[in-house]
Amino acid sequence: MTIPRTSRARLAGRFLWHYAEMVVAMLLGMLLLGMLWDAVLPEITRIDVSTLLMAADMTIGMAVWMRVRRHGRPGIAEMSVAMFAPFLILLVPYWLGVLPGHLVMSIGHVLMFVFMALAMLRRPAEYTHPLPRLRVRPKWAWRTGVVLIALLIPGAVAAVNTIGKFGGLYEARADAVSAVPASRTHDPAKPTVALLTSESGTNVADLLGPYEVLAGTGLVNTYIVSPGARLIPLTGGLDLVPDLTFDELGRLLAERRDTLDAVVIPALQKPDPAELGAITGWLRQQSAAGALTVSVCAGARTFAASGLLDGRTATSHWLRLSGLRADYGKVSWVAGRRYVDDGNMITTAGVLSGVDGGLRIIERLIGTDAASAAAARVHWRHYSPGGSTKIPENALEPGDAVVGLNASYQPGPSAIGVQVSEGVGEIELASAFISYTEHAMVGRTVAVGDGTVRSRHGLTFVPRSTLAAAAEDLGRLLVPGLEAAQRRSLGTGPSAATGGLRPEYLHTSAEFAFDPVLRDIARTYDVRTAQWTAKTLEYPVFDVKLTGSAWPWPATVIPVVLALLGGGAAVIGGIVFRRLRSS
Repeated sequence: MTIPRTSRARLAGRFLWHYAEMVVAMLLGMLLLGMLWDAVLPEITRIDVSTLLMAADMTIGMAVWMRVRRHGRPGIAEMSVAMFAPFLILLVPYWLGVLPGHLVMSIGHVLMFVFMALAMLRRPAEYTHPLPRLRVRPKWAWRTGVVLIALLIPGAVAAVNTIGKFGGLYEARADAVSAVPASRTHDPAKPTVALLTSESGTNVADLLGPYEVLAGTGLVNTYIVSPGARLIPLTGGLDLVPDLTFDELGRLLAERRDTLDAVVIPALQKPDPAELGAITGWLRQQSAAGALTVSVCAGARTFAASGLLDGRTATSHWLRLSGLRADYGKVSWVAGRRYVDDGNMITTAGVLSGVDGGLRIIERLIGTDAASAAAARVHWRHYSPGGSTKIPENALEPGDAVVGLNASYQPGPSAIGVQVSEGVGEIELASAFISYTEHAMVGRTVAVGDGTVRSRHGLTFVPRSTLAAAAEDLGRLLVPGLEAAQRRSLGTGPSAATGGLRPEYLHTSAEFAFDPVLRDIARTYDVRTAQWTAKTLEYPVFDVKLTGSAWPWPATVIPVVLALLGGGAAVIGGIVFRRLRSS
């Protein structure tokens, strides 16, 4: 029997409408579930993990809608396979290093729409029959509303807290402050090393770790440089005055008839295009002139953007490697190594690997004995003379959810003042500003002090507030630096009378500066958070005794309580509304 044209058109319309409905449901699933994961999970940087999670979000949205439209389980299963299959197929060449990560996403989406249409054509009758009217039972609508309201409150709290903590890590200070760096004596007989900064922000540990290692030797001219002369925000509310601009460094070296021996690139916080262009151009110029170029952690991204790493082997932080592989396919990225020395270019793994990066520079420019002495000076126990060491190839684990809980619901002392005092060690300073914020995410720090402060090896910092002005807003007052603790024992340090806060001296004995900080995080917050902090610092803590609560139970209980309160309020409100309407 021949089907009339109008009937065929109607069937085609139903088929296309069915397809459009599932696409909308798929997109809603990706959007809503993606927002949920962003709120409760740490940042996912692995391309394969984020791809599979996105495919799962879309499949769940589509499957829920198909069930609402009364499709059978075989049809839903087939459609789910059709949506997942393209990404699973494309991830195989990605894992083999043949296909870049960005193509997995783009090609996968195109194939997914094709596979969905093929799955529908396999069961044409199921997708061309009249769509049943949506009949939502009042009971189920009511229950769904209660659940949504119950989730809304903890979700809103998580969003506000997470945005507040992550968004403020490199926030520039609001007031206009001018300060000049300490004057330096340049010795042309010594090697010269420049460490980069960006006006958008610079990772405090990536920068100050290798700086103290190098400057502490007394055998290296060490400068913090920036494209322009301005105050640089470092992680967690610490502001640094660079020693020189690019142009000033060039003039200084020309006057002394000297050359730049090495450049260190820490993680820079997304410089604007103009600044990034100035930085990458300057890096290419210094490399062409023979300078050893070294990146620390995510500083490898700026290094790769310069094109200098093309065709080279490199490493970076374990959380960043998948993104770097996707964006810079011409670089051979490797994991599980403290640093990669590839001729005139060195790249290090995450954060505290910069200490080894600084030591490797000393080995290359001066010698192993000087590097060994530098490692002992900062109490770095993991120095391997003459070569890189293997480190764990870390990946995200279920227990790492602590960072999401801390970012969203940590009720502990979250406003932390850090007293910046004269003569503080650079690594001591970095340990206080990065550990509680960017890694543990238990709170926000702010530098407090009286006027401009010089660090142990001549860097210039400008605190954002005085202790007297900030004390009322602070939950804790941390004082980094062994010298500060020793001055306190002589009665010259901050006193508890200042704003009623009890100063907590982080460094009271000669040890690597991050050890007492990790012990404090374990004791004040929980051990799992301290372990996560060490993991993201890429710092082994097998010989550091961490004691305290095993898990952030208060941060875990809070969202449950908020959900119960929201659900209870919804139930009570619904009961009151029904009674008022029936009266």
